[in-house]
Amino acid sequence: MGKTADTADGAFIRRAVEASDLEALRAALYQASGDPELASYAPVATLGPEAHERLVERAIDVLEKERDRWTPRVPSDAEVRRIMDVVLGVPTRDEHFEVRRKMLGFESFPFLHTRPEGPLAVPEGFEVAIIGAGLAGIAMAVQLGLLGIPYVVYEKRSEIGGTWSRNTYPDIRVDTLSITYEFSFDEQYPWSEYFARGAEVRGYLEHVARRYGVTEHVRLEHALETATWDETERGWRLRLRGPDGARVERRASAVVSAAGLFANPRRPDLPGSDVFEGTMVHPTEWPGDLKLAGQRVAVVGNGSTGVQLLAPVARDAARVHVFQRTPQWIAPRPHYGEAIEPEVRWLLDHVPGYWNWCRYTSMINLFTWHEDYLVPDPDWESQGGYITRKSEELREFLIGYIREQIGDRPDLLEKLIPDYAPMVRRPVVDNGWYRALTRDNVELVTEGIARLTPTGIETLDGAHRELDVLVLATGYDVSTYLWPATYTGRDGVDLQDFWRQESPRAYLGMMVPRFPNLFMLYGPNSQPASGGISLPSWFQIWAGYVGQCLATLLERGHATVSVREKAYEEHNRRLDAEASQMAFVKDTSAGKNYYVNADGRLQVNSPFETADLWAMQRAPDPADLEFR
Repeated sequence: MGKTADTADGAFIRRAVEASDLEALRAALYQASGDPELASYAPVATLGPEAHERLVERAIDVLEKERDRWTPRVPSDAEVRRIMDVVLGVPTRDEHFEVRRKMLGFESFPFLHTRPEGPLAVPEGFEVAIIGAGLAGIAMAVQLGLLGIPYVVYEKRSEIGGTWSRNTYPDIRVDTLSITYEFSFDEQYPWSEYFARGAEVRGYLEHVARRYGVTEHVRLEHALETATWDETERGWRLRLRGPDGARVERRASAVVSAAGLFANPRRPDLPGSDVFEGTMVHPTEWPGDLKLAGQRVAVVGNGSTGVQLLAPVARDAARVHVFQRTPQWIAPRPHYGEAIEPEVRWLLDHVPGYWNWCRYTSMINLFTWHEDYLVPDPDWESQGGYITRKSEELREFLIGYIREQIGDRPDLLEKLIPDYAPMVRRPVVDNGWYRALTRDNVELVTEGIARLTPTGIETLDGAHRELDVLVLATGYDVSTYLWPATYTGRDGVDLQDFWRQESPRAYLGMMVPRFPNLFMLYGPNSQPASGGISLPSWFQIWAGYVGQCLATLLERGHATVSVREKAYEEHNRRLDAEASQMAFVKDTSAGKNYYVNADGRLQVNSPFETADLWAMQRAPDPADLEFR
């Protein structure tokens, strides 16, 4: 990955500063130069026009005169903390400092487990099976490679990429900044857009897999069907379906499922599905040759996928009917859909620390997500408010945004405003969805679907709409963790049967009793609800935890590690108690929110604040685990 040439003149540098994340640039320049004036300004978001302009001019001056003297370096903890405090405008809390420092990515392989003494001594025949070659699977593979533990990655598809391989629908892209949707141990990937498209994310994962030696360990078109614990051999017997459809038998000392949360598409059971004569497609199976020009299309669903694909579909199709069951809070994102300017790319390539501090400032508004939006404020509610003051302020902002986008279409407004608080369901990023609804060829339908007919959809009011293509943007079945593979643990216990006793649960989202040497990445209650660090960083944290468990097992000469039943039960009691106080289960959206299961239990998200969750997962608690 080559860097841009450092041939910037004054005009170029001015454009770079004006296009930059000025808070991140100020932090990087302060780190590189030590210039006290850069530290004297309040957080950029609070600056008035004059102070903002003075800071811009100072940044330009420092860049023009001093950059030739700078070299990349790892700042001390004291220095990092000082800059964090400058950026935030308030002291960084002790419990947050370490996790935020690691997210910055100054050190090698942050969050992963490394051994100064070198690779582990591994017994002959010890091998870990990783199921899935998406973000989580690659993070786990890099971790095992660092420890010198042999592994094989089994991927059911014909390419790596996970959800970024399965989904190729129009305009698919990340909804967080590209610079945060990457591993903190792999710096400076040359993203072309602020919010990368799916194909580019797939390319990034292939780059990481090649760079860290993962590719040679991947077995494509190997779908796990069964994993059975063998107590005699103290390992897992795997049965997979190979590339030619033949059954393949393998043995693994440990299994790490990186199958992901969004692995199993959810298809609604619509009456008449068997008689519809048009094309029916789920976004995870988007045909490469699907032509929409001149077609009559229905899009069922308005979650992230339905919102992303509507505008490009509406540009091509003759007519589009958007079927909405529940309104969503759909928000704008600065730079969404925009290319990264050459000047900003130059800053990333030539200003030491700018990439690192961009990662920090990109997440800065999420540091207080937990308390701002997810935990009801009793004082605020006692005054007649709902959830928190910040929650209501965000609601008013989003309603104003809807009004701005739909213009002179008051007939749409009532249909589009949710009756629940923002942030208690998955936030959705606007990809021109509201504007697309105002097109002459687009209709928003809120009447329920009665049935499909050979030629279209009939709604409950008896109306019929003729269709050529039906797009089921209906999401995923997030309750079927590890499905469709069957896992059988000690004493013949089937994992899905074990979970049916209550609902899918796990210890720290990763381990289940009676299933030794089995770990899950993105298991039940693992998705962090609080903000502050990115999802790829959490994959590194989970991989680091698993790496430490396996390292301890090998160092002590044991064969198995499992979570104790008492620790599993206690963790989930604490988790449910914490979740019961959150807006997820208190708000009116609880019955139509995939975060919450049919029994009203928070199942997808972890309710713990970032610092608390990091403290639980940074290292295994010996009292909670049993080694044999």
